[in-house]
Amino acid sequence: MRVLFLPDYTAANAYQRELAEGLRSLGVTVTAQPTARRRLLPVLQAVRAQGRPDVLHVHWTEPYISGGRSNVSRLKATRTITELRLLHRLGVRIVWTVHDLSRHDRPVDPREVRFNRELFRVSAAVIVHCEAARDALLAALELPAAMARRVRIIPHGHYLHAYRDDVDRGAARQRLALSADDRILAFVGWVRPYKGVRELVMAFRRLRGEDLRLLVAGQPGSDGFAGEITDLARADPRIVLKLGFVPDDDLQLYLNAADAVALPYREIFTSGSVLLAMTFGRAIIAPRRGCIGQTLDEAGAILYEAGDPDGLPDALRRALESDLEAMGAHNRARLDEFGWERIAAATLEVYRSTEER
Repeated sequence: MRVLFLPDYTAANAYQRELAEGLRSLGVTVTAQPTARRRLLPVLQAVRAQGRPDVLHVHWTEPYISGGRSNVSRLKATRTITELRLLHRLGVRIVWTVHDLSRHDRPVDPREVRFNRELFRVSAAVIVHCEAARDALLAALELPAAMARRVRIIPHGHYLHAYRDDVDRGAARQRLALSADDRILAFVGWVRPYKGVRELVMAFRRLRGEDLRLLVAGQPGSDGFAGEITDLARADPRIVLKLGFVPDDDLQLYLNAADAVALPYREIFTSGSVLLAMTFGRAIIAPRRGCIGQTLDEAGAILYEAGDPDGLPDALRRALESDLEAMGAHNRARLDEFGWERIAAATLEVYRSTEER
């Protein structure tokens, strides 16, 4: 079986890399094609470059519909759906993994909703990572409940062996100039408004304890947001900002230095950051939102209600009273549930099931 991944994010995205390797171990030929936004017919040109696949597996849609930083191009969206319909008529089965309901930190664009609805209809199967994601997808696209039969649930995989993990806690803290005795809560990843970083900084400032530290590490989504977070953090010397690109090999420094990882998303569909924190054996603080509440349990996470204004501050306080080391060990022990062998096999089963359509 020949499968083409679009777009090709394998160089930077461990999820796509691990899935491709898992499928190859099962005898699937997996290729991927970089997508230049200015190509006239990017999907068809990818098929021409890589050869006609049995399955075209769409992972992210933005390169094919974006008309700029904030708008969906009606022309590009129409073009892409037309390309996919043509391939469908030629016998190529379309499979779509929905990683996000929409692009973050901007109002919902009706053109994106229409595009996603048409992509759902042209797809032989749609993959999401949990039941909550399936229900949210059907609601967002205003599709009838009967369409749930087209949606397959395959969990997000772990990141074991995807990133280096050879620096222990003491060495990580030393390299980051953090004390061995500090109690450290960390946020690691893209520093963007929808991830709740502003709310995290404000909630942390309400905590008492000179040995507490909040470590925020990652690339800001904009200079303006970076300035806002910097201004908020300046009022509390316990907040340590490492704003900028974090190379893959340095992820371990921030995760291994932390006692717990805070992921206070304002909006979330699926979060690879949850699996990343679990992989590094960290306790997690997060809202019951999206797939988070169906991935984590109370033995490994401090979960709070997303609509409660005191939810995050209370969760931070509860975390500092918890056995975070034991919680992190529990999360690490669960990784077999999210193994790529199982996920690749389930994905291959989805591919094979589409032969009947």
